[in-house]
Amino acid sequence: MEAIKREQESYDYYYRAALQAAKPATRKMLLNLADWEKGHIDELTNHVMELKAQMEIDRAITGGL
Repeated sequence: MEAIKREQESYDYYYRAALQAAKPATRKMLLNLADWEKGHIDELTNHVMELKAQMEIDRAITGGL
């Protein structure tokens, strides 16, 4: 969850910087970086969901032991 928070902070930083960029090439680069961070957020979120699902399965199999 900490990694997701950090990726979100990076996304926010790049996106805000892109909004303030004067040069179109700079804006494009910063938006691309923001998109990469968004991809990281999505990937990490999927991993967390998979881990939570596996924990539920494990708990069901073991009876919560």
